[in-house]
Amino acid sequence: MCGRTVLSLSKEQLQCACSYKSDKTNKYVKAEWLHEHNDGKEYIPSHNIAPTDVTPVLVSANKYRNGAKNEHVLKPMMWGIIPPWHMEDYRTHKLSTNNCRLENIKSSRLYNPILRNGGRCIIVVEGFYEWQTTEKTSKTKQPYYIYMPQEEKIEIDECTTWNNTFEEAEGWKGICLMQIAGLYNVWQNEDKVIYSYSIITMDSNSTLSWLHHRMPAILNTQDQVDAWLDINNVEADMALSYLKPITLLSWHPVSTLVNNSRNKSENCNKKILIDRKKTTQKTLNEWFNKTAKRKSDDNDCSEHKKAKQ
Repeated sequence: MCGRTVLSLSKEQLQCACSYKSDKTNKYVKAEWLHEHNDGKEYIPSHNIAPTDVTPVLVSANKYRNGAKNEHVLKPMMWGIIPPWHMEDYRTHKLSTNNCRLENIKSSRLYNPILRNGGRCIIVVEGFYEWQTTEKTSKTKQPYYIYMPQEEKIEIDECTTWNNTFEEAEGWKGICLMQIAGLYNVWQNEDKVIYSYSIITMDSNSTLSWLHHRMPAILNTQDQVDAWLDINNVEADMALSYLKPITLLSWHPVSTLVNNSRNKSENCNKKILIDRKKTTQKTLNEWFNKTAKRKSDDNDCSEHKKAKQ
């Protein structure tokens, strides 16, 4: 699954990071930013993005203007698709739509029509958080930050090392963003229009199965990105075939500060050290202390019995 993401780049930086090579000029063009009013919510850079937050999502420009070949645009959308049949307050539909399972999309009353109508998008993030569910002995689930491998000297949790630049000849240089396949829909009632999306998830492979049994559908190549967004030439079933579990990922443990979605600061994705040896030793010490205490209590009882005799 995927329940929290990170995107701290500004609007202008993200337009550069999502640039594409123009077929007309052979130069890199910044992705256009298309504004929409999502009930007054706007994109706010954050180190702890939660469902119902608004984030920029990459979509094909063909949806908004004819003849826009291989052009991509960014649109702010709310995380968590609003079912099109829900006509009351959009916050009261009570369905869990933050993630959609890849294996269930074609049989879904909600997701299959959206897929068939070209509602394919890419959620652009710096990384996402996942809580370890495979460690059954731990009382608390350890959160991890998962992200794409970075160039040498770039530290994902230290923005001063990113050296982000953009040039028309070479495009974006700097932090390597993660691109996750998703579905989006436009919901509206009498007075609101809201764009909302769901992240597609799949069974984890050996890369992340130690952490969690589900993982997002991450697009790792330009061919995957182009095919997923090319709604005019790549039909739905073919597009789904491009979604494969990724093998090259990086991660590190983070503080439980991220557990609270109200915590949005840069401290959320900072790397922490987990001293497992110390934890084990502490457990052993506690065991020996308890054993020693039991022996002491037994001796006290024996002395008490002798005194009574």
